[in-house]
Amino acid sequence: MKVLLAVDFSPIGREAAHMGYRVAQKFKMDVTFFHCAPMSSRFFEGYDIKAFISPTSAIETDNLKQVATNKLHKVMEDVVAENGLQEGIGIYEHVSVGDASESIVEYARENGFDLIVIGYKSYSRLERLLVGSTADRVVRYAPCSVLVYRPKEEKKENKD
Repeated sequence: MKVLLAVDFSPIGREAAHMGYRVAQKFKMDVTFFHCAPMSSRFFEGYDIKAFISPTSAIETDNLKQVATNKLHKVMEDVVAENGLQEGIGIYEHVSVGDASESIVEYARENGFDLIVIGYKSYSRLERLLVGSTADRVVRYAPCSVLVYRPKEEKKENKD
């Protein structure tokens, strides 16, 4: 069995990764730490993107992906250091670039995951209306079960 831990580098995302890793240990599931870096050309959706992207954007995307890979590796190391290694469990990392919810769902579908673990930040109504919720979209479209990590009330109040 395989679990995808969606990590967004926020405190809640890190807590979700720790909790998801403990679940994976308990049920002896392989773990993939997953992060999706945002793509700047997303604002040009619906247009001929080639006309708007400079030749350096591919280099910038590669740099962004490398920074995200380094940060994801650090999160993975922290989670494993705190919770320990367990024999028989594979630990993997994957970074993509694009829309987070679409990338999570697509990667889970293509790689046959049994569970996705994702944090939920509990945006205000206005924030949800303007930017939506990655967790909401993943729950709606995921090809497998989704475990949504919700922080305790006192942690949500101190998020800024």
